[in-house]
Amino acid sequence: MRFVGAASLLGLFVLGWVVAGWCGLHQDEALFLKAIDDPAGCAFSILQGKIALMIMAYVGTLKSALYLPYLTLVPLSPFAVRLPLLFALVAIAGLSLRFWLGFGSVSAVALTAILFIAHPLFVLPIVMDWGPVGLQLLLSTLLLYAVSRNSLLWAGLLAGLMVWDKAVAIWVLAAVVASAAIFYPARLRAFFHWRVLVGFLLGAGPYLYFRWMVPPRAMGDLRTELAPAELWPKVLAARHSLDGSAMLGLLFPVDPPPALYGIVGSVALLAVAGLAVRRRLPAFFWVATAFALGGMMLTGGAGGSIHHHLLVWPLLAAAACSTLAALLQPRWAVAIAGAFLAYSQLTAWVPYFQAAAQGPRREWTDVTTQVAVDLARPGACPGGVFALDWGFTDNLTALGRGRYRVQMAADEWWRAELPPEQQARAAARAADPQACLLEWADGPPYFTGVRTAADAALRERPSRVFLDRRRRPIIRLFGPA
Repeated sequence: MRFVGAASLLGLFVLGWVVAGWCGLHQDEALFLKAIDDPAGCAFSILQGKIALMIMAYVGTLKSALYLPYLTLVPLSPFAVRLPLLFALVAIAGLSLRFWLGFGSVSAVALTAILFIAHPLFVLPIVMDWGPVGLQLLLSTLLLYAVSRNSLLWAGLLAGLMVWDKAVAIWVLAAVVASAAIFYPARLRAFFHWRVLVGFLLGAGPYLYFRWMVPPRAMGDLRTELAPAELWPKVLAARHSLDGSAMLGLLFPVDPPPALYGIVGSVALLAVAGLAVRRRLPAFFWVATAFALGGMMLTGGAGGSIHHHLLVWPLLAAAACSTLAALLQPRWAVAIAGAFLAYSQLTAWVPYFQAAAQGPRREWTDVTTQVAVDLARPGACPGGVFALDWGFTDNLTALGRGRYRVQMAADEWWRAELPPEQQARAAARAADPQACLLEWADGPPYFTGVRTAADAALRERPSRVFLDRRRRPIIRLFGPA
């Protein structure tokens, strides 16, 4: 059995290694590097802007701190950014298997592993980690393991680190506490201990300090209002996440695949069975999963994305495994279920491998690596490097490793029409003969305001177009005159 588990984890690592080479470095995937490259430009920094504690109002710098010593040893590249996450992927899977084995059924663990660990939604967002969610899943899996071992200090510390890493962890933490209050009130009371509080304050301290120091009006991107009107679109998005198809159109410029109901139907049947077996443990995990998803569905401006749905994966997988362990499992039924689930996962993966041969969407393009080499040439852009659209700043700055820094050509770049002073700033930067400017060459911009303001000046500028491996134009660089 140990050999089978080790071989499975090795296979998972190889799969992650393959998909890590599909795409270039995404803008949001490189967001955590901003705390290393430009701490003063983050949401909250200390020591005169030398150390960042929060990148955004709801994203902390825990991942940045963990990567800092690693990046002193290796040259930065998309694969180098993803390599630690490949090990995190295997660690999460291994810890999950160990945790599930506590439910007492090897066959239940095997079926759960096929259903969840082999799933595209488990592998791809962790390896790419543009969410970011890799560290969240590792921390939440460790938290479940610590709670099962009654490790009070560690449970509090891990919960606090989850909140600092990404404030939306409150969905999962609040759901677990609420479900425990229903099914395990005595166990929950035992965790109201000073060790848990101390651990939580240590882990979440940077985030709590930020919330205490920064006035609420400066935190406009941290929304907490309820939005029931967003419920139905989020439910549909969650279904696409569960069937494995959601990331296909996100990574590759392909049409959405036909609806895949095998995995969705399996999880739905397990949910019904989990409540029908009248066991506390499956009911606890299913209710916690429902509470966490309910929080996502009702939160305004959040909770409808793939990387949010993945946050419930440890709870959902534990719910499925504990349900399977509580059911009678004839060998023939396990064999049929395993074959069906394996076929469903294969069906989910095939379109990804087919689309990978065509190349990724432009925001995932590996052309950014070519552009980074060009910008890093001595004296290439003496007037600075400016982006005319979203998708170039954090990733290209990170790939440059201090040799240049990409800034937006206007501060309010997301506006369809810039205010007059922002229009003037964008036009001036576009007209600067010593500056370099970047835009997408394969179609219209994501945000039109900056490009419109700079259009007249750009007509007089020489430019160069970078092509991807399939000879498609992706990025245009306006260089010095």
